[in-house]
Amino acid sequence: MISIKSTGNGLIPLNTRWWKPTKEEWAPMLLDDNVPFWRRQVDPTYGTPWAALSPAYDKWKQARYPGQPILRASGLMQDVAFISTQGDRFLVKSTKYGKFHQFGTRKMDARPWMGVPDISLKHIVPIAWRNILSRRR
Repeated sequence: MISIKSTGNGLIPLNTRWWKPTKEEWAPMLLDDNVPFWRRQVDPTYGTPWAALSPAYDKWKQARYPGQPILRASGLMQDVAFISTQGDRFLVKSTKYGKFHQFGTRKMDARPWMGVPDISLKHIVPIAWRNILSRRR
């Protein structure tokens, strides 16, 4: 919890450049917050389960990667994922095929693996306030 105590003339110095440090601090935390959803195989933003694999692909995958979850054959897509910021945008970088899993294709259902979970929204408020109230200018 953040409390503000006013002293002297009642003016509280606020950092008007709070957004840049806030988003840079929040981006890696946002990535970490997605990991538990990968394990549960659900959309991080809405909590809906990912679509099942087609029977033929599931059979092929189980023969080659027994016991692996839907999006975890090599693990490369999730292991190299990185969130950066550019202006007011958050950019997710991963493998070339990460976007196909996120948004789907004509032949493959979307299995959103990146999102903004509720826990991430709870983290950003204290980070933002700390940066707003910081004396850095």
